[in-house]
Amino acid sequence: MEKNRIADLNKYIEKNYPKAIFMESSEIELPNFLQRDFQGADNNCTLASLTRIINYYFKDLDKFEIYGEIFEIARRNGYFKEIGTLPFFISRIANTYFKKNKMKIKARGIYLGNFYSHVKEEIDKFHPVLMNLATGYYKNHSLVIFGYSLYEFRGMKIKILHVYDGWNKTPSYIDYSDLKGFMNFPIFSYNIFNID
Repeated sequence: MEKNRIADLNKYIEKNYPKAIFMESSEIELPNFLQRDFQGADNNCTLASLTRIINYYFKDLDKFEIYGEIFEIARRNGYFKEIGTLPFFISRIANTYFKKNKMKIKARGIYLGNFYSHVKEEIDKFHPVLMNLATGYYKNHSLVIFGYSLYEFRGMKIKILHVYDGWNKTPSYIDYSDLKGFMNFPIFSYNIFNID
């Protein structure tokens, strides 16, 4: 995985995939804030990411109120100040929040996901995706995928994720081909959100 943040997508493509041909791209407009904007900002990337997604679906809600409620639920369901949130608890935290607030939305964890059915398809339906990464620049970090770009390079499709990482106000990018771990086993998980 890229050792540094990819902040300039065009420069990254030119350097790593010279003469790649742009195919398509899509983005969703999401609330933009940093995880340090919230109290108790230690290892709170998952909580800030959930807040961003909830604030996208429910724009009239205050992000600080959403975060405060998510934080209280998470403290009893897999969030630890020292290490953050365990990935298997993310959907549980979100669904507890949705149920408590009588919201017709459901989160589901995807642990063996793929680009086309869990990123492209969701973004094309205007559904942001929460991603939790185990290695690389974003090791043990959760962020929100809000878009993608596809390029053609020497007969291969290059897939790029557009993300808000919670650390930077401007978008960052992840080269999907860098996400393969040991024996090509995925080193990340997704949480997708379905409206009832």
